[in-house]
Amino acid sequence: GALQYAAEQLKADHELVLEAVRLDGMALQYAAEPLKADRELVLEAMRQDAGAFKYAAEQLKADPLLSESSVATNPFSVHGAESPVCTVVELSAVESRIKYRAAWGLGGTMLAGHLPHSATLGDLGR
Repeated sequence: GALQYAAEQLKADHELVLEAVRLDGMALQYAAEPLKADRELVLEAMRQDAGAFKYAAEQLKADPLLSESSVATNPFSVHGAESPVCTVVELSAVESRIKYRAAWGLGGTMLAGHLPHSATLGDLGR
């Protein structure tokens, strides 16, 4: 990719590198070292190519949310997954759960329910 030949200043530009890894996850290997520790960038790179994880900073390699198995099972993080439109209308803590109401899709189909406090957005997508 083009990032390989970019000036060091460009390799340190967050927005430029984010776009590069969205096109080719393996471009992460050419990013400036501080950006390899950026969770958002690493996740985007892994969406394109799970193998990009090997170029992540060491401190992120211990992050359970960035493990290849977690990314592979999260419907919002795998390459090629649809990115649905979802507008959260209500979100509140109720007892030991999270209560939500959301408008799903462009038609605005309403969804409502409860999730455990440990739930992620990916859990809502399942």
